[in-house]
Amino acid sequence: MAAAGASDADLELQAMEMASKALPASLPEAARKAKIPAIKQKILERLKAQRAAAAKAPPPASAPGAPGAPPAPPGVRPPGAPVMPGAAPTPAPAPPPPPPPSEEHLGAKHVKGIELCGDEPWFADSIVRKRLRESIADAHKEQKIMVGNPAAEINRICPEDGRVLGAGAVLRLGGAHLGGYSENDVGYAYRQLSRALHPDKNQGVPRAHNAFQRLSEAADELRRGLEEQRAALRKLVGAMGGQATPAMLERPQEALFAEACRFLSAVVGLTGEGEVPKPALSRATSSFARSGTYYHCQTNNLLSEWFERNQMLELYASPPVRTAYDCATKRHRAQFLCLLNRAAIVEAKRFNDCVRGTWPIIIQVFPELGLWRELRDAIHRRVWDTTGEPIEDLPAQDLYGNIIPEEKKRSRSRSRRRRSRSRDGGRRRRGFQDGPDQADRGRERAGSRLSAQEKQRDSVWDSRWNTSDDPNFDPNESKKKEEDKRNIGRDRKQAIQGHPHTGKPHQ
Repeated sequence: MAAAGASDADLELQAMEMASKALPASLPEAARKAKIPAIKQKILERLKAQRAAAAKAPPPASAPGAPGAPPAPPGVRPPGAPVMPGAAPTPAPAPPPPPPPSEEHLGAKHVKGIELCGDEPWFADSIVRKRLRESIADAHKEQKIMVGNPAAEINRICPEDGRVLGAGAVLRLGGAHLGGYSENDVGYAYRQLSRALHPDKNQGVPRAHNAFQRLSEAADELRRGLEEQRAALRKLVGAMGGQATPAMLERPQEALFAEACRFLSAVVGLTGEGEVPKPALSRATSSFARSGTYYHCQTNNLLSEWFERNQMLELYASPPVRTAYDCATKRHRAQFLCLLNRAAIVEAKRFNDCVRGTWPIIIQVFPELGLWRELRDAIHRRVWDTTGEPIEDLPAQDLYGNIIPEEKKRSRSRSRRRRSRSRDGGRRRRGFQDGPDQADRGRERAGSRLSAQEKQRDSVWDSRWNTSDDPNFDPNESKKKEEDKRNIGRDRKQAIQGHPHTGKPHQ
């Protein structure tokens, strides 16, 4: 808020400070310098308008009883006036309003080289998406294709060891530092490099012709890749009932990666991970259909498109999605890998630990999934109790959190037993035992059953990647092996219990 007596210089400094805080810190320096003047001008106009309104506002009313102040209303004693005997007490003044909330907020501590990621719907946030597109455009404005020595560029494009450089690496396009590219970016990079690598200018340099040919092939490959990425983007958005906009199609890498994350998030959200009750799943399905986050798509159509057809799954194993993944930021890549792994677990659970034959190809396209699974298993071993040992009882506490001594607990239990015996005429009620009651024993049995299921699920984790396309695959083979082990153990137990000569059981 601008003060009534603030000068223009003070307003200038205040507007400059507010404009600097309004822009995100991740924005490149050149983009900040280009945006700050316009933002500062708008803030300055608003501050001047506030100063003018404050100057025209009437002065605050003086306190009752002051010279020149209006008389106090009847029934209200002016401050400082003596209290008359027998008069009613003056009501206490209202408490002052609470102070405005502080602008300071707790934030995460930034550690160099470490990114925070979570299950956030960034793909449905229009502000985040617009900021990503603007950062890509600003990065290309600052990007200048630096052409080095022609001989060094030729050795870079055609290495002596026979390696084949990727199309993006040849033209120095793609990757998280730029975030995406279009046909104009491909043409600019090709023109800059072709002038230095033309064979007529490098007649005495070996492999100059091969390097120039590889440069032309890389440019054509990137242009074809752009068309494939736009086709994949239209297919993903169309499967959810949406339509790709021209802004999404200009540099399609960011939009393709965002829509791929959106589709996976819809699949894992609709199938219900873990043990979800049917009423909760039906409420979530109806809420999903009403939400605009997923283009108001129909639940049955989306699930049938994913589970009953292979086109969408094959799309995630295609080069366009991998290229879009390489152009994304680190935190969004981590979320994508987590969604992909969750989708595989959901499919294995849905089809009795079987997945489709495209999943091994996806693992080859995204080898980072192996690292993610190792991290997940390490966290599981670190924080999950798989020993099967009984959990120690916590010390008993009263209503105020104080620990109850053992003597009080024993005396209280004895008194309870005495009261129960006196009520039943000195007889113990049927089914009463010293120790946990029936409800506690039922909970223990349920917990042991769940732990056994979790152990079995962890033991067959590596075998989940068996595909139903294998003609020799038998989903009941693991169950048969477990049954055989139990039979062998039962036979050994009976052999130990029997007599060594007669075979009859020991008496």
